[in-house]
Amino acid sequence: KNNELIKNSTFDIYRVAGKDSKFRALYFHIPYCEQICTFCPFSREINTDHDVHEKYVEALVKEIRIKSQYENVGNIPVDSIFFGGGTPSILSPSLIKKIGAVLNECFDLSQLKEFNYECHLTTVTEDRLQALKEIGVTHPRMGVQTFHPQYRKFFNLVEGTDLIFEKVALLKKYFSIVTVDMLYGMHGQKIDDFIKDLHYAVQLDTSNIDVYPINNVVTQAKLGKELRENDMEATTGFTKAQMNVLLRNYMRNNGYHPHNGHGYVKVSKEIITENPVVTDCYRFQYHEAHYGYKDHDIIGFGSGAFSITDGFVIGNNTNSKKYISDLIEKDHLDMNIYEFDPVICESKGISFHLPYHGEADKAKINFELVKPEVLERLDEVISAGLVVEDKTHYRLTELGWHWYGNLLFYLSPDSEQETIMKYIDRGSKLTNRYVEDWNIDFEFDTAKDLVMN
Repeated sequence: KNNELIKNSTFDIYRVAGKDSKFRALYFHIPYCEQICTFCPFSREINTDHDVHEKYVEALVKEIRIKSQYENVGNIPVDSIFFGGGTPSILSPSLIKKIGAVLNECFDLSQLKEFNYECHLTTVTEDRLQALKEIGVTHPRMGVQTFHPQYRKFFNLVEGTDLIFEKVALLKKYFSIVTVDMLYGMHGQKIDDFIKDLHYAVQLDTSNIDVYPINNVVTQAKLGKELRENDMEATTGFTKAQMNVLLRNYMRNNGYHPHNGHGYVKVSKEIITENPVVTDCYRFQYHEAHYGYKDHDIIGFGSGAFSITDGFVIGNNTNSKKYISDLIEKDHLDMNIYEFDPVICESKGISFHLPYHGEADKAKINFELVKPEVLERLDEVISAGLVVEDKTHYRLTELGWHWYGNLLFYLSPDSEQETIMKYIDRGSKLTNRYVEDWNIDFEFDTAKDLVMN
C-alpha cells in the first residue's frame, strides 16, 4: 500500500489514478446468487434476502457518490458500463432503478457506447427487464454455459433447458442486442457434445454468442471432485485447440463472425467475405477497456471490484458484510493499492489488443516504451505468419487467430509471463479453490506483478 498517495482518506488514491484515461469503463459488482455455479471464479455468495441487497445497494451508492467527486472519476466521459457478479439480476426492480438514478447523476454518460448487465435465467422477469431498460441498459447477457444435462448438473445449473429458450425470448422482447455465454473444453467433453451445444446456442438466435474455454485453475474443488468420481479426464490442450478451430468454422457457417477472442456476432455473408478473420462491425466495448491500450482503464465499484488504471491496480475488499458496514458506518473502504511502472502498459496494445481483438493500431502505441522482448516476439510471430503488418496496423492472420490465446501469453513481457506461471502453480496446489482463498493467500512479489493479469 502506498500511503504517500493517501492523504485524507482511502479514496484519495483517485486523485492520481485514472487521470490520463482516454477510454473509460465502469464496473459494478453484485456478489449475490441464488446458487453457486461450480465453474465460477468470481467473488460471490448465496443470499436472496432483499434487506441484505438493500443494504449493499446503499453502500454501493455511497461508494459511487464518494468516488465520483474526484475529477479523475466523475468528469471523464464513460464509454462502457458493466454489471457483473454474482448475479446482478437478483436485485429487485426498485434497487436496479436506484442504482441507475445515481449513475446518471454522478457520471458523464454523453459518450456511452454500451451498458452491459449480466442476468441469470431464474431472475429474468418482465419487471426486472423493464427496470433495466429504464436505466439505460443496452446489452443484457445471460450465462447458458451448456445444454448437456450431465455438465449442467456438475456446474450446479438449472437442469432443464426449456427455461433457457423461454428466458432468451423474453430478453429479446426488450433488447435488440442479447449475448449468451457458453463454455467448452470441460473434462470428458466429446466433440459431438460440443457441436450439439453450439447447435442449440445458434438456435437461440441471439445477436451475440460468447464461447469461453473453461479455466480449470480457478474452478471449485467440488467440481474437480465430482469429475474425478465420474472418471472424467481433463481435456488436453491439443483437443481444446481443435475445438477452437471447429468452433470458428461452425459459427461462421451459421452466420456468426468473431469480433474478439471469445465473442461472435451475427452478421451478413458479405461481412464475413469482406474480412474472413475478424469483424469490427461490432466491438464489445467493455473488453475494449479490459484488453485495450495503455490509456484504456476500468474503475470498479462494489465488494471485490478492481480498478485498473495507468500505473495502479486498486482492489476493493471482497467481504461484502465488511464492505457494507465500512461504507455505511465509517465512510471508509478497505482497498489493496498496487502501484507499478506505467511504462509496462505501453506493451498492452501488442500483448492484449492485437491477440484478443485481432488488430493493433500503431498510432496508439509508443514503441520506444514497449518492452524489448515484446517487440522481439512480435517480429517472430510476423515471420511465422501469425501476424501481418501494414503502415497503420498489425493484424492477426487466420492462423494467428486460431492461436490467439497462446499469443496473449507469448506477446506479454517477461515479468507478466513469470507472474502467470506462478499464479497457475500456486492455484494448482490449493486444496480449496474458492476465489476468496486466492485473494487472502496470494501475494505478489512486486506491485507491478498484478498488472495485465
